[in-house]
Amino acid sequence: MVVFFLFALPVAAAAAEPPLAVSLTPAQMQSLGVVTQALPAAQAATVRLLPGRVTIPPSQIRVVAAPVAGLVEQVRVAAQQTVSAGTPLAVLASPMLLEAQREYLQAASQLGLAETTLRREEALHREGIIAEGRLLAAQAAHAQAQAAYAERRQVLRLYGMSEAAIAALTAARGLSGTLNLVAPAAGVVLEQLVQPGQRVEANTPLFRIARLAPLWIELQAGLADGLAIRPGARVSVDGARGRVVAVGASMDAASQSLPVRAELTTGLGALRPGQFVEARVESAAAGRAWRLPAAAVARHQGRAHVFVKTRGGFAMMPVTLLEEEAGQVVVSGNLPDQAQVAVKGVAALKAMVTGVGQD
Repeated sequence: MVVFFLFALPVAAAAAEPPLAVSLTPAQMQSLGVVTQALPAAQAATVRLLPGRVTIPPSQIRVVAAPVAGLVEQVRVAAQQTVSAGTPLAVLASPMLLEAQREYLQAASQLGLAETTLRREEALHREGIIAEGRLLAAQAAHAQAQAAYAERRQVLRLYGMSEAAIAALTAARGLSGTLNLVAPAAGVVLEQLVQPGQRVEANTPLFRIARLAPLWIELQAGLADGLAIRPGARVSVDGARGRVVAVGASMDAASQSLPVRAELTTGLGALRPGQFVEARVESAAAGRAWRLPAAAVARHQGRAHVFVKTRGGFAMMPVTLLEEEAGQVVVSGNLPDQAQVAVKGVAALKAMVTGVGQD
């Protein structure tokens, strides 16, 4: 009879949960076709030098466009200038803004009149002087005035007026046809797309602003190298460090290379967007990676595992699959030194431990 239990293994770092294990006698190993081999000496990291280009993550790029048609009176920043959130960028003069402000003030006046009328009609209805239909008409007129006011206020927001500017307009009722455009976030002005005196239509791009940390490197790898690289692999270039975040699912038709994207988070001072570089990609942690036959790896619940021999059987230990090529794999993990690893009969061991066959 086969008995399942948990073994305590002398691993380098304690796992969060004990590994699953199975008890086997030598005779049972032989009947199941289980064959082991000694864990080879740990190999150093596999380093690949890959060409690539520094880019900015799209989520860090902001485009400042003209919210309304008009004339650019002033441009207050230039390309390559560092800005903070709220930094003035340009001044735009627009007759459409004047018209929108006039309509807003008119809607505000109509709303005030509708509120006064509604209060009066409510008082008269309570005293029984007017019929309910007249009160309902006043309520409907008030709701329409509220909707028109909210609409005209939203138009001013879309035209780029801040809440403070709208409040000042409401209080002073002084119209202004100029609009101050400000930076929506901190960053560097990548492009200045407009000049003073230029007439622009609504939604015309005026500036491109980007945050330059972190940065991406779009790497080009041969098919064999690309297939051996996994997300999380360490990347370094010119003092900057980061990790691979994506490996392409298809080849680039023009260059016949597999795209690999790395995100760099530290030491970015020597890098500039658009720069061509050669990056070092390490596909394994130095000193804790082993090359094994591909048949030694079992997959369970989305993770790779190997079976390490214990005094009474085998324990299923999780590993990270770093490379897979030509029937060989490179794995890393907290495996015991000098361990014996199952290289045949792995499917049978997995079925005994988990109750399911090989994925």
